Formats: sequence, C-alpha cells, structure tokens
Amino acid sequence: MNRKGDLKCSKCYQYITRGNLCNPCNAKRFQNEFGKWTSEDKKIDEFIQQIQLKTIKWQEIIEWIPYDRFENVTYLAKGGFGTVYKAKWLDGCILSWDCKVENWKRSQELDVCLKSLDCSTNKIDFLQEIKNQHKFRGKKAVALYGITKNLTKNEYMMVMKYIKLGSLRKVLNSNFENLTWRKKYNILSNIIYGLKYIHEMGLMHKDFHSGNIVNETLTYSYITDFGLCKPITEKNPEKIYGVIPYMAPEILIRGEYTQASDIYSFGMVILEILTSYPPYYNIPHNENLAMGICEGLKPEIKCEIPQFLKEIMERCWNFEPLDRPTAKELRSQLDKYLSAIYTSRCISKLTIPECDTFTEYDTSDSRLQLFSIPDNIIVKGEENKTQEMECEFTRN
Repeated sequence: MNRKGDLKCSKCYQYITRGNLCNPCNAKRFQNEFGKWTSEDKKIDEFIQQIQLKTIKWQEIIEWIPYDRFENVTYLAKGGFGTVYKAKWLDGCILSWDCKVENWKRSQELDVCLKSLDCSTNKIDFLQEIKNQHKFRGKKAVALYGITKNLTKNEYMMVMKYIKLGSLRKVLNSNFENLTWRKKYNILSNIIYGLKYIHEMGLMHKDFHSGNIVNETLTYSYITDFGLCKPITEKNPEKIYGVIPYMAPEILIRGEYTQASDIYSFGMVILEILTSYPPYYNIPHNENLAMGICEGLKPEIKCEIPQFLKEIMERCWNFEPLDRPTAKELRSQLDKYLSAIYTSRCISKLTIPECDTFTEYDTSDSRLQLFSIPDNIIVKGEENKTQEMECEFTRN
C-alpha cells in the first residue's frame, strides 16, 4: 500500500518507506557477496548474513570488515572485559545503493572504535554482546558497523561508532563547569530513556555506571558495554561482576541482579552528574566498602541539590529492590519535575563547593568481584552509617 512520502525502488518498483532500503533488492545484493568474505567462524558468518537479509534500514546494516581496511589503530583504554582502540576505517559505512555504478555508496573514511572482548574465544558471549548492541542501535546505544578480526592477536572485535568525548566520567572530569542545570537534565533524560528501553525489552544491563555511558556531545549520551546484559529470567549468582560503588546490596549479598539493581546504579549516576564526584570517590573500592553497602551505607547528600532530585536519588538507593522506582516512573518524574530547572531562579544560583583533596578511585573498570559477604547481614540505621559526600569543606 502506497503511503504519503513513500518512494518507489528504481529496480523492482516496489514502494518503500522514505529513509528505508528496499529489502528484497538489497537482500539479493548482500546474498551475492556471501561467497566473497568469511570470518572463518560459521556462527559469526550466519549472524552477519541473517541481519543483512532481514534489515530494512540503512542504519541497521552490519558487515564483515577485513582488519587490513583499518589504519592508525590506536590504543584507548582497557576495561574489565575488553580493550578499546580508535582506528580509521578506509571504506566507511554503507549509506545506500548507487544504481549508476551498481555498488554500495559509502561514507568514505570514518573514525571508528574497535572493541576486543576478553570473552571473544567464547563465541556465544561474544555474539550476545553484539546482538544486544545491534538491538539497541538508535535507542541511545552506540551505532554498530560490523565485526572484524585482528589476525595477529587472533581476536574478534566489534566495530562501532567513535564517540569523541568518551565516557561520562571523562566528561564530568573535564567539563563539569560548563554543565548548566539544563544540560545536566538533558544528560539524565538521555540516559534514563536508554535504560527504560533496555528494561522494556525484558533485559537488565547488570553493569551500569558512568564508565559505560559515553557522550557524543556535552549533553547527548549513549549507553554502551552490553557484555553482561541478560534477560531478567536468567540467573547466575555464582559470579558477581561490576564496579562496587554502583552495585546494589542484593548483588553483593546474594549475587541477585534485577532491573531494580540497574535503578540503584542509575541513582549513583544521578549523584555523579549533579556533583561531579563519583560515589565513594575517596574510599578504597574493596571488601570493606562492599560490606558497608550491605549494612546500609549510602552517600549522604550535603551539596546544594533540588529537593525533588534528592528524593528521586534516595528512592533509587532504597535497600529493598521492590521499593525502588522503575525506569518508566523515573522518566516520567524527571520529565515532570526537572522542567522546573528551565525557569527556576533559585536553582541557577546553586553551587557545588570544590574539594580541597580528591583521591579518586577507579570507577570505570568492571571486574569479577571475588570477596564473600556473610549471609547474616544486619542493616544498620542510616543515621549512624553513612558516607558523606564531602562537598562542604573548611578552607585552610
């Protein structure tokens, strides 16, 4: 059925929605090239081929990209589950089909991010992260272009859009003074939109922190690193992964990951965006901190922050998972209440005092946590067991 705005394919003359590709024609074009490439792994080949045959949007296309099509491969960082590089992709991503030359029209040279996964020898885990990354593409997740293999190191790598500003943690370190309350709202809005979509898909991220959020601009954020992202029905209490300050008590005590655990982590990210300080930034991230969290330890907010934001954060930090808000509720609350930031006269005058000393522990490296928390934890009163955000200091 022809709808207003639809276009005709110049090859088969079928109507296609504006902005989409002609699936029947392009599926044949991709299929004709199947014999010209291989990842040397049947499961990876089949995964790429299935997406190419089914895709209806140009932005959803992924490819097998030979490693020799990359130049200037530069190390960026190593996280808990893989290593990230920046590279120049000589061909660039597919934009459309050029009927005149009978070939793909590409973006030309393109800066990309290459991510090798420590679990790349485990094809199931490797493909699961790629599937999740592709599934959320366009929903506050970084664009995925394809898969490659570093033959020298014998490791498969994801090829993704390069996000020049890097992680949210990096942005807060270098640009916090440029973040107005309105800009902070935009960051929060982007992040909770992405988390809401993940939860609506019946999934949980399981490793949500400022190191796994990247900023394309000062205020436009993407959620990334879906290596631990799993269906809410999947349980594996034997292994506990993450960054301790963002890990909910039920994870540390029982290895119990839920969507509510993501919400707890989001509450810590809110605090970080509003103050620039990572949670528990001046406490070693070890078993003692984990034990404190299990006993009721929470950041005490002593900075000048609007009351409704304090209440939202404290609800996210609730010890009982069922008492925390959902991502949908948070999106609604932030849209409703944070709009006041646009016009409030008093909020514009709020300040975050600087610390005299700042001993920052790593808050971006997710890892397997090997400590053991006793089962008979007693939650102490919040009034005598808090970690204060040290925002009010006496100058020497």
